[in-house]
Amino acid sequence: MADILQQGETMDAMEPGGNPQEAQAKRKRFFRSFFTKKLERKFDEKQLEIPQRLLSLMDVPFEEFTPEDKVTYETEIKPLTFVFVEHLMEVYETMGRPRRGWEEMLERIDPSPIKVLASLVIHEDEKAQLIGDEPDPAELAPIVSAPAEKISVRVYGRGKEQDKERWWEKKLF
Repeated sequence: MADILQQGETMDAMEPGGNPQEAQAKRKRFFRSFFTKKLERKFDEKQLEIPQRLLSLMDVPFEEFTPEDKVTYETEIKPLTFVFVEHLMEVYETMGRPRRGWEEMLERIDPSPIKVLASLVIHEDEKAQLIGDEPDPAELAPIVSAPAEKISVRVYGRGKEQDKERWWEKKLF
């Protein structure tokens, strides 16, 4: 029976009174986007274990989040955002930085956690290119040395005392 069921399909859909719309919604939940698949493969490659519930939540649109999903997203996925982005960035660089292709794939995905992560990868790449293209401001700035003009300072209040010897200037012998 398990080989008859398609990926994501449940026994409820196979029952005579099963609701096909519910089955469709459940199938969507198990759909893995290109980005999620690549991220999952990257974690497997590095032998890092990520709970499947987090990976399956990546492709769920924000609109379809249950209160439980929202809590999971806020407490478990958001704190790991930069870890996910770092690994997706490695995938992006391995593929040769196909910016246009990633942007086209992002347009096809509903707003979801994986869309946010993939967008951050593109944003980080933009930022890295801007930093790489612009020369370092420290290199451009001339070295500031002592001013060429001498400034004379007049000391006030030493007119009459100038003749007096100070205690530290007194000769002992």
